[in-house]
Amino acid sequence: AGVLAGDVSDIVLLDVTPLSLGLETLGGVMTKIIPRNTTLPTSKSEVFSTAADSQTSVEINVLQGEREFVKDNKSLGSFRLDGIPPAPRGVPQIEVKFDIDANGILSVTAVDKGTGKKQDITITGASTLPGDE
Repeated sequence: AGVLAGDVSDIVLLDVTPLSLGLETLGGVMTKIIPRNTTLPTSKSEVFSTAADSQTSVEINVLQGEREFVKDNKSLGSFRLDGIPPAPRGVPQIEVKFDIDANGILSVTAVDKGTGKKQDITITGASTLPGDE
């Protein structure tokens, strides 16, 4: 009613993520880290582990989309975290953090909590929808 009467004094527009952001996990599944329509800026992290015994590196494939399987979503980029000490699967603790700033720039960082080894990627234009959406 306030909009029709023309007496709205404060309007706040918020940028949001148009699609969920996540990464590829075992079995070609997308694990969502930041759900769609999350207000920007935002930051979220989750801890993952290795899928095989004595695995010394992990590939982080950053994805955008709403589908369950990796093949049905858009890959925004990937990077490798090396130098994980050999251990039984499930033992290493890899913290993956997604940060999106107010300009929609996505930074993804992976840290081996045991050694402190770190690797990251910065992706610009991650929050854009295809022209037909």
